[in-house]
Amino acid sequence: MKPGLLFILLIVVALATGGYWFVRRPDHAELGQAALQHTKEILAIGPRPPGTKELGQVRELVKSKLTAAGWVVVEEEFERDTPIGKIRFVNLRARFPAGGADPWKQAIEGLLCAHIDSKYFKDDVFVGADDSASACGAIVEIGKFLAKSKPHQAKKLELVFFDGEEAFVEFTTLDGLYGSRQYTANWRNSPSKPRFGILLDMIGHKNLRIAMPSDSPLELKDHVMAAAADEKADQSFKMFAEPILDDHVPLNQVGIPTIDIIGDFQQFSWWHHRAGGKDDLGNLSAESLDISMRVTLRTLDRLFGKK
Repeated sequence: MKPGLLFILLIVVALATGGYWFVRRPDHAELGQAALQHTKEILAIGPRPPGTKELGQVRELVKSKLTAAGWVVVEEEFERDTPIGKIRFVNLRARFPAGGADPWKQAIEGLLCAHIDSKYFKDDVFVGADDSASACGAIVEIGKFLAKSKPHQAKKLELVFFDGEEAFVEFTTLDGLYGSRQYTANWRNSPSKPRFGILLDMIGHKNLRIAMPSDSPLELKDHVMAAAADEKADQSFKMFAEPILDDHVPLNQVGIPTIDIIGDFQQFSWWHHRAGGKDDLGNLSAESLDISMRVTLRTLDRLFGKK
């Protein structure tokens, strides 16, 4: 076969299997670089525990970026008693309009989520670069990409940024997961729940190591692992030995099968500053973000029927 014909054939095959991957391969960290820039802007605001003005500024930043890309963003505000007093929480929710219709009256098929707060420390500065500013930056960029290149998928999704994932003292049934527990009330008695959810958490650290909960919904786990293999990233995606308490749990409890694509935090010295190191910008890698995002996008392709 002549080289020219071979090149044309490769392009045809690439387009048939999702041309985006072929076209963007020359700079394979392009998505990751963009997400890292969003993350830098979040971190520049400083620590963002629930109820702080800094978290309000981060919400406005995320809201402005998604609105500029065509998403309709609303705030879900609520108050809860916490171990440090009553706190005002605000979830961000975004949908993409189809044909001028009200997106909040459209049925959706999936959720793409992250938590937007950083952990509260009374006597420490904790900016939560990977936990979980990186996931927020990734979802902003995924939202921009889908709006421009795959609006048919965007209109089937809701993007959710949970407030108050972190416990103020220690995870209990009452301390932690404030935003996701509030959010699930919207779906508890709904006859038309989304058929899947994807939660991103700690997906941008150097030398990427993802360890999904052992009790992950089987179909979603299979889709993510197949997507990781397609991206030649399967060595970075493993299963955790046990369940994990995170924002996917309330979603699963109300009947929305949700998988947690989460970093293997037990292996991280910087996680919550528990054993040295800092979860700051130096902890992040555009390449790791890019891998996590490409695997997420491939998973969405699979879930929406594009193999």
